[in-house]
Amino acid sequence: MKKSLLIILLSLTSIQLNAQNLVPNWSFEDTIACPWYYTQINLATGWSTYKETPDYFNGCNDSLVSVPSNVEGFQYAHGGIAYSGVITYASFTINYREIMGTQLSQPLNIGQKYFVSFFVSRAYDSTNMLLLSSNKIGLRFSTIPFSYNTPAPVNNFAHVYIDSIVSDTLNWTKISGSLIADSTYSYIAIGNFYDDSNTSISNLDTSIFNEFAYYYIDDIKISTDSVFVNTAIRDYSSDLIKIFPNPAKDWIVLEGKGIK
Repeated sequence: MKKSLLIILLSLTSIQLNAQNLVPNWSFEDTIACPWYYTQINLATGWSTYKETPDYFNGCNDSLVSVPSNVEGFQYAHGGIAYSGVITYASFTINYREIMGTQLSQPLNIGQKYFVSFFVSRAYDSTNMLLLSSNKIGLRFSTIPFSYNTPAPVNNFAHVYIDSIVSDTLNWTKISGSLIADSTYSYIAIGNFYDDSNTSISNLDTSIFNEFAYYYIDDIKISTDSVFVNTAIRDYSSDLIKIFPNPAKDWIVLEGKGIK
């Protein structure tokens, strides 16, 4: 049976959706095209590589980068059917990092307090040597964009990061914090901005040359509304129906079989 789609326009007078998320495509649901291979973060609308080769995972087709099962492991999206992924530590080379980024919907206002949250889940796959866990996964604001050829710096600074090692491969771990803007930041970058000497890892096996710490990333929120940012809302999904995005602004999509 074919899937059905139903788009519902929301009445903003009856639903509390006033909080603004400054991160466009914050759950990676919007696509330029369905990813089919590694390194295609640029197929998530608005996102691009800020260092090395971040990945994009989407359940839109059955491929190496599908959701929930993919080449890096198995994990359902925290919301919707998509997420991204980055290497935060590699044993085979010094300070290897994958960092992704996007432009905010509007610049930060100097002196304004902003709240930040996003979710990570450690990927595990022994075949691909995804055996390590790390800390220092974080988010950094910037006034300029970065790229593969002009990468984001790994100079031991992030505006929001986690100092404890994230080892959970089953659940999503929330990383959150706040800042008072000291510049009109227009871009964000996500990854590990701390060098090897300032990053803690676990499960390192010195007999294996190429071990990695790899993390899925989803649901990135930046807002002046702390309640909105710190509310852990997941999209509703089951074998029969999916409802996304959540939170919603102007519309929601119901996807499933036999919807009328």
